[in-house]
Amino acid sequence: MISTKYGLLEGVPGEGCTVYKGIPYAKAPIGERRWRKPQPPEAWEGVFHADHYGCKSIQFGNPRDTFYKKEFYSNPAFDVPVSEDCLYLNIWVPEEARGKLPVAVYVHGGAFLGGAGSNLPFACDKLAQKGVIVVTLNYRLGALGFLCHPLLAAEGENTAGGNLGLWDQLAAITWVKENIAAFGGDADNISVFGQSAGAMSLQALAVSPRAAGLFRRMVLQSGGGYHNPLGEYRPIEQAETFGNDLLEALGLPRHAWKESEAGREAARKALWETPTEDLCTALNKALGMAFLQHKGIPYVPVVDGELIPEDGNTLIEQGKVLPISYILGCNGNDLTAAAEDPCMENSRMHKANTAYALRMTQPSYVYYFDRKLPGDEAGSFHSAELWYVFGSLKYCWRPLESEDYALSNRMLSYWSNFFKSGDPNGDGPTIWRPYTETDPYVELLK
Repeated sequence: MISTKYGLLEGVPGEGCTVYKGIPYAKAPIGERRWRKPQPPEAWEGVFHADHYGCKSIQFGNPRDTFYKKEFYSNPAFDVPVSEDCLYLNIWVPEEARGKLPVAVYVHGGAFLGGAGSNLPFACDKLAQKGVIVVTLNYRLGALGFLCHPLLAAEGENTAGGNLGLWDQLAAITWVKENIAAFGGDADNISVFGQSAGAMSLQALAVSPRAAGLFRRMVLQSGGGYHNPLGEYRPIEQAETFGNDLLEALGLPRHAWKESEAGREAARKALWETPTEDLCTALNKALGMAFLQHKGIPYVPVVDGELIPEDGNTLIEQGKVLPISYILGCNGNDLTAAAEDPCMENSRMHKANTAYALRMTQPSYVYYFDRKLPGDEAGSFHSAELWYVFGSLKYCWRPLESEDYALSNRMLSYWSNFFKSGDPNGDGPTIWRPYTETDPYVELLK
């Protein structure tokens, strides 16, 4: 039994660990809390039975219709309902917990449109067995997590709302910092790691003063870097245009909210009171409009002057980044890889990672994952490394070989050592050296 700030928790047995699923880290963002920052959860009475995953955020687009359907959505045991009530986290605690354990909080990817902390690859038992408490979380996605519009502004905050998904992530990490000691964790030794949109989120937090003191280390998998080719920091004025797309999809004239108080009131009513199902229909229509107009991914972190004070690349150039240690890397057949010759030397993502590492004041380690997974011709595709980082290969449909398990054990050791001390080598010989100008070492994982 665990006693948290909000009440008693009871978990369920995992493999060599105890798992606590579906813990609310904030109040449900519904009703008047839709389009608002997360608020601390209510305390509960009695024992909270943390035996099943909480609902995931409303999803936008359909990963089940893509390559990733077979990869990550084929096991119904890991599927959960979608809901606006989605702010939950999950904790894996090693059975043989001794002393204060290091903590690693994972932020999932999914183009800011899909995904959940309970997705198939994120079975954290093997990583927890390495002596690390592992946390996964859900956050608001798509427009519900990143919409910007003047109508969403609140007194004392920025002019257009937005970045709610990042505020959710901060709330989850804060919950962990305040409560993890009860699980045997060290609140002063928290690391964060994320992949794709999760890595982009964390890099945005790395330039935010609001994240200072919450964590000591960061791992950015296929989504970090200086002038990241997956997407630059979006100005809030540009992001607001997607809000107008949504209002139009809700049946409101594009600029009626500007013309009268009655127009503004109608728009506010539509944004806050439209039922979830109807809102999702409008959101998906607006999403389609954005792609047809070649606006790119419509909902991403923005430079709001509040959470992200300036363009992130400018802040990196000025050295205004959290002074923490990093692991950064990407995959051989990753997004933006050169189709005709996908190698490390031609990888834009890899170049962004090394450029970022050179600008950091603390040790930064760079990897390049190039294991060509068996089973098809996808190679070392975007997200392929997740099976190996989490050690969840037994859930993978592919005909994996002995070298896959050996590579996973190697990566589990690197990641868990980094979470413990900031050095992926641990107490062993120094194999993986920090990336520097005089020693541009890259750890090849294949």
